[in-house]
Amino acid sequence: MSAIGGFQLQPFSPRDLISSNAWSSILFTTYSLSLSFLEAIPLSAVYKSYKNFTVISDIEGYRASLADVGAVGVGRDYDLVPVRCRTGVFHPKIALLADEDGNIRATVGSGNLTFGGWGYNNEVLDYLSPGRDSVCFADLAGMLESMMRATLSGGRLECVATPDLAPFIDIARKGAGVAGEGTSRLLHTMDRPLAEQIAEMTEDLGGAEHITVVSPFFSGHHGVRLLCESILCDNVSVAVPAVAPSVFDFAAAAGEGLVVLPVRSDTFSDQRSLHSKLFDIECARGRLVVGGSANATTPALSGSNVEAVVARIHDRAPLFGWSPATVYNVSITGENEPSQRGGATLVVEYSGGVVSGRLVGGAGSAGEWDAVLASGARRSVIGRVEIGEDGEFDIAVPDRVDPLSFGSSVQLVYSRGAEEVRGWLVLRGFLDAMNRRGPLVRSIGRHVSGLGTSGDMGIILEFVAKDPGALLAAAERTGGGRQTRSSASHAFVKGAFGTMSALDMRETWRSGSGARGPDDLIDALVRSLTGSLPADNDDAGDDEDEEKIDGGQRRGTRPSNAGGGGQRIRQKIVERAFTQLFAKMEAVPAGPTRGSGLCLLFDMIARIVPRAEDAERLLVPYLERWLGLARGARPQDEGQEGLDDCVVAVVSRLVIGDPAKSGKMHQVLQAWLGGEVSDAFAADRAPMAGALDQELLGRGIPQETWSAAWESILSSKTPWNTVNDLRRALLDGTAFVAPEGTSDKELAVFRRFAAREGRPDRIYWMERRHDGRPACRCGHHFPGIEEKRLNKLRIATCDNFLCGRVVVDVSL
Repeated sequence: MSAIGGFQLQPFSPRDLISSNAWSSILFTTYSLSLSFLEAIPLSAVYKSYKNFTVISDIEGYRASLADVGAVGVGRDYDLVPVRCRTGVFHPKIALLADEDGNIRATVGSGNLTFGGWGYNNEVLDYLSPGRDSVCFADLAGMLESMMRATLSGGRLECVATPDLAPFIDIARKGAGVAGEGTSRLLHTMDRPLAEQIAEMTEDLGGAEHITVVSPFFSGHHGVRLLCESILCDNVSVAVPAVAPSVFDFAAAAGEGLVVLPVRSDTFSDQRSLHSKLFDIECARGRLVVGGSANATTPALSGSNVEAVVARIHDRAPLFGWSPATVYNVSITGENEPSQRGGATLVVEYSGGVVSGRLVGGAGSAGEWDAVLASGARRSVIGRVEIGEDGEFDIAVPDRVDPLSFGSSVQLVYSRGAEEVRGWLVLRGFLDAMNRRGPLVRSIGRHVSGLGTSGDMGIILEFVAKDPGALLAAAERTGGGRQTRSSASHAFVKGAFGTMSALDMRETWRSGSGARGPDDLIDALVRSLTGSLPADNDDAGDDEDEEKIDGGQRRGTRPSNAGGGGQRIRQKIVERAFTQLFAKMEAVPAGPTRGSGLCLLFDMIARIVPRAEDAERLLVPYLERWLGLARGARPQDEGQEGLDDCVVAVVSRLVIGDPAKSGKMHQVLQAWLGGEVSDAFAADRAPMAGALDQELLGRGIPQETWSAAWESILSSKTPWNTVNDLRRALLDGTAFVAPEGTSDKELAVFRRFAAREGRPDRIYWMERRHDGRPACRCGHHFPGIEEKRLNKLRIATCDNFLCGRVVVDVSL
């Protein structure tokens, strides 16, 4: 591909441009379209950074793309807007790029969004930069505005849903606002014929003296004749390459009195098929070089097609080294000139649980059709649908059908007898959400649909680290997500991405502050974190290994869902996210109000930490810290079972890792239940291998290991057991056993109490610990040594000389 930028002609790859920066807003226009190419090259190059990726395609390119079995992201990762030009074809090849820092670039060329258009064919591309090409950006903004007007009812462009090009118009206007002295123009045919505009520019240069035409198509010879007549010049040459779709009809032109000379140039004579479109016009006061999408055909030059070219004024020196082609032998590829070939196509959008759209290009389509959603070999029946006389339809999608759960691009397929018509399903609300939050939305979408990668989880954890409160608020709204563990995930698309307002938050996810209303996006994430067990290949081979940034893939690579060698989530992003979550949870008053957050935090630890680097080192302290948060948080009435199961899973898993913790975990259970573990609880809540919580914390651990840990916990004797046995014996007047470490003075007090001698209040049974340092009944705080004894033995002596009681801690 050759690039015309300023006054230089040089080899250039559009891939270099799109890979050179973290572009956030991308607009492409094209006639032909390969979605496999689009996803493999341009989309992949900006996958980490973009928010808005929009492709406007002629209906022919859209129709051809429906056979592209390699497409996975259309309608969910990027927007595809098909348009039909009522007077010809939609043929411009434009790219407009902008990043978050205000950098703007654009290209206008001859190549479509296909492998051929980006290198396999011989193409030209004009590179536009603000300042030098500010006037071109103003022209581009005008073209986009004209396109929006033309898509309104009865306009030149037929479009099922008018595309919102306002963000890209703003970008072009910003590019136009950069000061510069460039004289180049972007010419388009939305308002006037191209030949007429070229004629005006040549007239300003003193008139055309010679024209050299490079084009793959000519409408026989009529396109060249139209150009010559428009600019009042019959001194014309046509380039004859080695390989091209067609050859100019020199004989027919001569028969009508137009003598056209064949020429050649090394720039356009390689072994690739010629698809470059260029007019090199030598004028009295300079040279006008016009390059872009316009072939030398009647529809392109007369304005029937929508075309875009850049016209640059050079000095009179030749740029391309033209030489006479006395002998030429063109290899014809037989490709067809761009045109509307007809055929029925569905243009479809999904929003708020309803599929709506129009059947375009099909005569006699009104009536009933059978509808299914299809992705690869998977098909979900929608039922019978009625198409109106105007081709429009609306379908309420059954709750059992979840468009997002397909995990890749979905087509709506209508069939009636032998007839079949298809269209890509565009998740409109999902794309609107991406325009607001960018990569986070895509990562949550893949996670919820069961296709999330380690890179996706890294992006989600970056969000959690910045705004942990958003996740805990969603946990409160969803009951920790466990209220919907068995419900259909269809509510995710139907609710979270059903309308534009569902995600209309008062701050972006990067800000991490400010008030917010209910956010279905984050609610859906919380629900997904409490769902089924992650797949075996959940963290395998997801991302490029070496050049990752925190939690995300390398810029220019798109996560795949293939299995392979394991890829772990970066440890530091896991630690940042959980540090913020724990801190936010600790700010919640201890007690049952922590319940929803505890459920969420358990599920996040159990699902995320095992996929992290150095997982085992992180898992144990996180589980122990979780148990500390859970102290006193058991619900008093309903909802106990869920947290009970979490606590049992955690204490059992910790003992499996370290059997010496049995006694400590028994104390945790006693504190959780407010007393000894009952036989009923021990039987009903015993950990079961294969249950979700157990599999999350220890996939593949056999039942005998879980049972052994549980039995070890229950059979251990805790200090609480010891002091309560002591209390019962002393109150009953039976033989007692003093805990090891009891002092002689304390032992004497216990003996006198058992003998019912002396004052009975010499022992203070501490049934409830107050916040802060432990204190005696008299209010005196224990010195350091006695405080340690109380914590360890649950027995200490008050050293207040007016008190001297023995304090026995029987609290939980």
